[in-house]
Amino acid sequence: MRQLTATTMHVLWVLVATCLVRQSGAFLPSNAGVSLPVTDYTLTDITAQGIVRAVARYFEDTNPDRYRKGDLTGLNPLTPSRLFQRHYGDCVYSTKFERVIKAILDANIQISNKYSHRAVWHFNGNQIDNGNRKMMGIQDTMLTLLLAGDESTPDYDVARQYCGQLLHMAQSFYSNTNWIELHRWLNEDPDEIFTSSELGILDPLSLRQSPESEGMCQNCAGNIARPELQDCSDNLRPYVHYLTSGYRSGQDVTKPAADPESDWGACSHGGLYDTSWTEVATGGINKESSDPRRSPHYSLHKQAALTAIQATEDFFYHPETGLYRHIGEQKFRKLLNLDAGTSLTFVIDVSGSMSNDVAAVKEETIRLVGVHAESCLAASKYVFAPFNDPDYGPVFVTTDDQRCVEYINALTANGGGDCPELANSGLELGVQNSINGANVYVFTDATDKDSEKVPDVLALIEQKEVRVIYLLTGTCSSRRRKRAIDKSSVSASFVSIAAASGGEVYRTDKSGIRELTRIVEGDIRASQVKIIQRTSRRHNALDVDIPVDSTMRELLVSVVGSLSSNTVNIMKPNGMEGTPSEMGANVYTSSDVQLVFSINVTEPNAKGNWLLKLRGLDLSTEYSVKVSANSHLDFTFDILETDATGTAFPIDGKPVGGAEVLLMIQVSAPDAASSVSEIRLHNSAGDATLLTASAEPVTGRTEGLFTASLTLPTEPFFVSIVGRDTQGRELLRTQPSEITVVKFKLEQLPSNNTIEDLVPGGYGKFGFRVANDGPGDTLTISVSVLNRTLSSAVTGSLVTAQVSPTSMVLATGQTREGLVTVTATRDVPAGTPVKVTLFVTSSVSSSRNFLFIEATVFAVQDEVDENPDENDHIAPTCSILSSGGGCTADQQMGRDCQQHTWWVRARAMDDAIVTEVALVPEIKSGGTGKQSLVYENFTADDMTFLYSASCCCPMVQFTVRDGANNNVSCGMGHYTVRDGANNNVSCGMGHYTKPSGQIDEPVSNGLMPIPLGLSTGMIGATAAVIVAMLIIAGALRSRA
Repeated sequence: MRQLTATTMHVLWVLVATCLVRQSGAFLPSNAGVSLPVTDYTLTDITAQGIVRAVARYFEDTNPDRYRKGDLTGLNPLTPSRLFQRHYGDCVYSTKFERVIKAILDANIQISNKYSHRAVWHFNGNQIDNGNRKMMGIQDTMLTLLLAGDESTPDYDVARQYCGQLLHMAQSFYSNTNWIELHRWLNEDPDEIFTSSELGILDPLSLRQSPESEGMCQNCAGNIARPELQDCSDNLRPYVHYLTSGYRSGQDVTKPAADPESDWGACSHGGLYDTSWTEVATGGINKESSDPRRSPHYSLHKQAALTAIQATEDFFYHPETGLYRHIGEQKFRKLLNLDAGTSLTFVIDVSGSMSNDVAAVKEETIRLVGVHAESCLAASKYVFAPFNDPDYGPVFVTTDDQRCVEYINALTANGGGDCPELANSGLELGVQNSINGANVYVFTDATDKDSEKVPDVLALIEQKEVRVIYLLTGTCSSRRRKRAIDKSSVSASFVSIAAASGGEVYRTDKSGIRELTRIVEGDIRASQVKIIQRTSRRHNALDVDIPVDSTMRELLVSVVGSLSSNTVNIMKPNGMEGTPSEMGANVYTSSDVQLVFSINVTEPNAKGNWLLKLRGLDLSTEYSVKVSANSHLDFTFDILETDATGTAFPIDGKPVGGAEVLLMIQVSAPDAASSVSEIRLHNSAGDATLLTASAEPVTGRTEGLFTASLTLPTEPFFVSIVGRDTQGRELLRTQPSEITVVKFKLEQLPSNNTIEDLVPGGYGKFGFRVANDGPGDTLTISVSVLNRTLSSAVTGSLVTAQVSPTSMVLATGQTREGLVTVTATRDVPAGTPVKVTLFVTSSVSSSRNFLFIEATVFAVQDEVDENPDENDHIAPTCSILSSGGGCTADQQMGRDCQQHTWWVRARAMDDAIVTEVALVPEIKSGGTGKQSLVYENFTADDMTFLYSASCCCPMVQFTVRDGANNNVSCGMGHYTVRDGANNNVSCGMGHYTKPSGQIDEPVSNGLMPIPLGLSTGMIGATAAVIVAMLIIAGALRSRA
């Protein structure tokens, strides 16, 4: 056997790996934070490429008059922005589609982060069958959700969560199991990309999981001081048709102990961060990287990744098993946000005093539907969430223009005479049903009576990245006024929600609401990307520079404050200056408290730096300036923290002020930007830059990724990026949502997370940790559950949550853990998705941290047999199809035995499965036997194979077994095919010709153990002499 030497370096590697608290389960999340070969594929690369390829195929197949095969799938590079620009032209941008990719990817990476210890999620620990069944459960739940009702019915956000989870498991399957290795020797072309058509669909799989007793790996050759010093290229048991995967340290499934004197044992995951690689069988089989330190099978990383990309593509768009086939075209388009246009969400107070407002909303909505019908500006989704007091909802969601008009025509304002109203409850309902990044418009003439809902609303807004715009015609103290309400009387809830979301509060009276609703038109035309947001007080003048780059088509400017007719001027790049009207702007609303207008900037002379000039400002008034544009170049960002392995994951909850983090930027349409040079963090007013960091490109396969290592500010901030477009002009983009920082860190603990096991009548748990970085504090802890299937957003009692403890007293630097238990009643329908929100609130400040947990009540799984073949009693069949060659005694004995060959072709069939064709002697590398076994045709129950060898190896014995691990030996020169029930039949042809005299049996992979150059006759004589000498020696010993 290969000797194991415990060196000092070996011990150090084990200690390093043992100290790591979290490891990636399969492919790495991204290149951010880790040092990977630039050619590696990550979860980010695999997921994005697979989804974009699926959509490109869909566009090609459904538009045969426009495209030939390869017109879109052959784009290089194939990116969301290039695909959409080619398919839709300049009218429709890929931003919504990219948000979907990000949502699916986030759910994928979340499994690596929060379930790293659960082997089944990553197909580690030989959890092939359990992983497959888990995928089937998620898939069934997802299809039940997506197949309900018409295309407006499903909660696509939840469906995208399921997509991410399923893709993580599928991608892990190809990285962590021996699927790639198995098919390399089963397929005629070992480099062929071959995906499973059964994974997550059929149980049991045609290829069976290896029994625990089966040692599927042997010790890797080489030094065990460090993983990369081992050669694991040939460490899997050959010619076994079992699926297996490696065990990984730190997970909930422990690697079975093997005989330390043996070469064979269970496989390890292997690599730098898996301590099990030092146990028999040493090494491992993972293919997550082409770095030999991380992956023992590093040479197969590319093939595993390309297979995972193909599986991702097939998941969405396979002719037989893809989502497109199951859910139909309309739902497929909604799931991936492939439709032109945006989402319009109206949260409307329908109490009696709102008749003017409701009429204005009706008028503007019907006008928008008519004006933009069949154009790329037409809305792809309409959401209406009514509220008053004491009711709110139900929400109305449609993708059909006519149904939208019918609903709005039937909407009336009556009742609800009490003031204030349930505005925040209505808003929560509207935001929950909006697509990510949408604009949400709130119409009311009252203040809110449910301010306790504000934290939930703010948390939801942050998750959905929506922008909330209030259009107010009164407050509870000013409903009858004939002029715009004073800003000081606006509800604090409305102000904080608008500010946090990057939205705005617009005010008017009942007679001005019709004009004010026209701002919706401006947003539709030019609010795709945000350029500037700025708040100013105590200045009598304000200048705002607006860089217009080559990708912009229209600018939208909003100014809110105390205004007169000459307060706002704008200057073009050529120096021409005037009021917006004088400069040809399209004015949507203009009053003494707000001005909203847009300017077409498509002409070449419109590119460059514009200047917005505000003069004669009231020193006692706060002024707000927001600039957005119609452009396809935008960005998203994540705040990441790295674990001990260097792997970067998004932080839980809100960031802690002063923390060291990694800020990762993803630029959409990266080919439109020649550079991104800076990442800037601004204070919430936008009048000061708190931090400027260099944007470092992330090397790898995904374009447009940049990172910056920085220390977070200790006050709220928002993020912008600065760079140059392809024409060298300055580009500026802003994400206006305000990021608030806290003094205490809140994070989910992956080690005791069982929320995935929630079933009717059962419960699941997840742990959390709070670390106080601020002054001593008494923290209040609460939890809420939102049933996402209820259109009224009312939390029912079918799923409840309890948290322990409900408060924590923490001194500076102290840390404490807690536990949330989520319980489902027996009556809750299987497949019910819920959102669990954990809040931690300070008693010494206004700080509040929170984190979301998405959970689903899954159906109870039926008990399954561990061995699906244990009742197999039908004998297999075996037949020799053909044979050739032959070995004479001289050919077997000669120095040139390797120059002569023989072969036999056989076919084995069984009604269940054949799991192994074992050979005696084994095929080993480095000898002269020239043995080979090639499968010419392979299915699990029917296979044709060709065995060939040189005359140095003139005999063979086959043993065939099934999934029950039954086996039987067959005689020399015969082939015995056996199924799992130990039924067997022998067939074959002997090619071993016994020479004269007494000799040993031939030894494969080497010459016969006889003197070279002897003839057959000499062999016999030599043998006789040896026998005679042995007889004489024995007689002499007996006499002695």
